[in-house]
This record gives sequence, C-alpha cells and structure tokens, in this order.
Amino acid sequence: MKLNILLLLSLIASVAVPTSAQNKRNQKKIKQQKWRVQLLHKDNNEGVAVGDIDGDGKLDITAGEFWYQAPDFKQRPVRKLTSFGDDYLSNNSEHLYDMDGDGDLDIVAGTFKETPVNWYENPGAGNYDIAAWPVHRLVDTSTAHNEATFLHDIDGDGIPDFIENSWNAKNPTQIFRFVKDTAGRVNVERHVVCQSGNGHGMGFGDLNGDGKQDIIFQAGWYEQPAAGAFSGPWKYHHDFDLPHASCPILIVDLNHDGRNDFIWADGHNYGLYWHEQLAPQADGTTIWRQHMIDKKFSQGHALAWDDVDNDGEPELITGKRYYAHSGRDAGAKDDITVQFYDWSPTTQAWTKRLISTATAGEGPGIGLQIRVADLDNNGWKDLILPGKSGTHIIWNEGK
Repeated sequence: MKLNILLLLSLIASVAVPTSAQNKRNQKKIKQQKWRVQLLHKDNNEGVAVGDIDGDGKLDITAGEFWYQAPDFKQRPVRKLTSFGDDYLSNNSEHLYDMDGDGDLDIVAGTFKETPVNWYENPGAGNYDIAAWPVHRLVDTSTAHNEATFLHDIDGDGIPDFIENSWNAKNPTQIFRFVKDTAGRVNVERHVVCQSGNGHGMGFGDLNGDGKQDIIFQAGWYEQPAAGAFSGPWKYHHDFDLPHASCPILIVDLNHDGRNDFIWADGHNYGLYWHEQLAPQADGTTIWRQHMIDKKFSQGHALAWDDVDNDGEPELITGKRYYAHSGRDAGAKDDITVQFYDWSPTTQAWTKRLISTATAGEGPGIGLQIRVADLDNNGWKDLILPGKSGTHIIWNEGK
C-alpha cells in the first residue's frame, strides 16, 4: 500500500561531510524532534506565502487558487489558474504585501510563461465569501520563460522590490522597484541590471564585501554599482557556473571568515553544494572552492535558511521537488523527502536530519518556494510546502 501523507522519521542523522568520533557521540544525545504532516489540498500548485490575511493576529496561508484561514485553515477561494504541459499550474511564486495602502495584505503572483504580473486585492474582513479576489495588473515585464520571482529589498530602503528569474539566458535581468505614492499604493519602476544575461536560479547578498547586495545566478553574479542599485547597469562577473541552480541560492558566511559563501542545489539532478569563498585575486576576481553537502536526493529546487530545531542557529532546509520536469529528471521516481542540515562552523560538517519521506507523489515534497513560520505559536517553526504532490503543512512539534 502506498504511503499516503506521512512516514515521519525524526532526526535520522546522515552525515554528508565526514564528522569526528566526538560528533557521532554527540548525535546520540540529541532528543528526538517530532514532525506531523497535514495535507491542505492536492493539486499541482508550486507557490505559497504566509501572513495574516484577515487581520486576526493569526498566520494564514495562500497557495495557488486558494487561501487557508487560520486557525483551522479553512479553504477559501482567491483565483482560477490555467494549466499547461503535462502537470503544471501557471503559478511559480506568491508573495504577500499591502499593494493598495489599505492596511491588509494582498497577493503578488508570478507565472512561468506569461509576461504580465498581477496582484490580487484582499477584499477585507467580512468580505471573503466571494468567488475570487479582484485582480490588478502590476506590470507587463515583456519577458516570459520565468523560473521564479522574488519580493526582495535589494537597495535596503525598507520597501521590497519585485525581481524575476528566468531560465532563458537571453532574457534581461531586471528589477521592478516598488515605489509608494502618498496614499501608500504601489507603483513600479523598471530597472535593467543587464540587457541579456539571466539564468536558472537566483539569490541576493554581498559577495565582494562592499556592503551592498549583489545578485547571484546560474552563470555568475552581478555587482551592485557603488552609486546604488538603480544608478545604472550592474557589472557582470563570470566566476562560476551553477547548472540548474536552486531558487534561491543562499549567500551566507558559513565559516565565519568574513567572506560570504553560498549554498545551492541542482534543481533538476542530484547534488546539494556549498561554495567556500577564498581570498580574492588582486583585481578583485572572486575565488571559490566547491564542497559537496549531499548527493542522495534529486531536484532540490528550493532552499530555505532558518532555525527549525531551536538551537539559536539557522539550518539549511530543502527536499525533493516532485516531478520538476514532469518525470524527466534524474531520480524522478525516487521517494520524496524533506530534510534539514545542521552546519558546524568548527568542524565544517553538515548533519542531515530527515523530516519526512513518502512514496513519489503521495506525500510532501517541495515546489518552488519553502515558507518557514510558527503557525500554531508553540515556539517551534513549521514548514509550509507547495508542490505537485499537494500543498502541505509539516508541523514542528519540538523535542
């Protein structure tokens, strides 16, 4: 009989980088962490967002055609999505932000193939028994072939910006700057980072130590201009290649040497890696050493960096994206897993901890976004995961 939603294994250590005997002894002392899976809806949606939609102080969830109202996560309609290909819904990302200045959260959504970006207006408390939320055009990006989108404050002004990632390397890399009018309504200003040079996977952070956020992607990175994010084109550095890189790529100083490293996964094959930044060349060229984290699961298309074991340090959270390319990727028929990895800066070792595993298509995997939030206020952060095996909550019940 196929596994139906859960086969939860708690804190099974699978060391991806060799650890010392002392580390192995320490593993035996770790108390068991418990997780519980809840299926919200079985469809092919791969975007998700978390926030207080109805203003009651509780975190709700949006995922594709529906939102789920806390505390019981009652399913309510938002919109209708079109399907394409063998098993896709036209939704590659969701974000929550007050777009019209009325004080409640609206939904900004990205798509795979369409050039327009829409936002969906929150009808407000007491008005949720409607067939769909009012829809508004944010911008026509003029580019399709979209891998994912991000709502990210690239210039540090406290207002997020909308950034597209495309699998088409010929597409421009561009940022749509959010600008609020006097009433708090959001308008956008287009800024082109590079006219031709995008690629599968994207992340944000300071790679060269100048205090400004750069953009990393499949074929290298873009350096933010000294005069600011929107002052002109960004300088391209082809210092590495990351085939089918994850969304996002995480920029973190893992070994605490003052230089930011990065973490990425191959979204369509086996392989989870971190790249250690070494001392740069005299001309500023960045130098990197690649390290393997795990090569026992495939399609780690999305990553998150958050503290899910309450040790005061963030962990690397990922899993298998079920049928990322409709079953044509390596390992497509493997069991679906969700897991996190503990990092030790002292030993520079990762310890893998399995959260859930299930027969392909029959349990939680990852889609294009991983959200981490304490939904039930128990002090432990939960995982909210969309994907082609359904939208799930994995409840963190602690140790």
